[in-house]
Amino acid sequence: MWFRYGPDQDWVLRGVDLLIPHGTTVGLVGLNGAGKSTIVKLLCRFYDPERGAVLWDGVDLRELSLAGLRERVGVLFQDYMSYELTAAENIGLGDVAALTDDARIHAAARRAGIDPVLRELPAGYRTMLSKLFAPGDDDSAGVLLSGGQWQRLALARTYLRDRRDLLILDEPSSGLDAEAEHAVHRGLRAHREGATSLLVSHRLGALRDADTIVVLAGGRVTERGTHADLVAADGEYARLFRLQAAGYRPPEEVPA
Repeated sequence: MWFRYGPDQDWVLRGVDLLIPHGTTVGLVGLNGAGKSTIVKLLCRFYDPERGAVLWDGVDLRELSLAGLRERVGVLFQDYMSYELTAAENIGLGDVAALTDDARIHAAARRAGIDPVLRELPAGYRTMLSKLFAPGDDDSAGVLLSGGQWQRLALARTYLRDRRDLLILDEPSSGLDAEAEHAVHRGLRAHREGATSLLVSHRLGALRDADTIVVLAGGRVTERGTHADLVAADGEYARLFRLQAAGYRPPEEVPA
């Protein structure tokens, strides 16, 4: 599969061959600009490949109903949206059929660890997460969440789309502290169990339990295997993993 964002642009993907087997988790690794988020966009069919095809059970995505395809996918994008709406509506937009289903919305918020924060807002889940529509700086004019709280709320929006055929998580914990990140990935492991999922992250520790890890470089797949396989192969994945692990070791234990 080959893709570029315009005929006058460089190729972002240069012959990517990637399989996401049913019922497994595939981790996607690569430096900035390697094409990870582009693959996510192609899976959602925001774009079509210029050469090659994206196949779902052997069927070209271009032959499927666009609405039907997206109904089968749950996605947490790296650049998630924060809407000028209430907390409940911000979560409910993950599945508009559940927009007024408080029980499902609250359950999704609990799974994402944002429920206690939302319950403490001036009007609870009905609090407007914006100060755009009313003057003044008091709570009645709306509340602004922190970046980490917004990320958990976006994760709750994704949790609302449970029981989908494909779950895509693009940097689901990039804005969280270490404790929150650990809790989020523990919850995501339970959520992904038995499901088909693609997990994109720069934090390689979050990918260790993936069934297969795929490394992208220069728009191509350069390595694939389990965490143990790739560490033993001593390639780019092993180099990046050692580099990140060194940050958690005492200076005297880090090789020069």
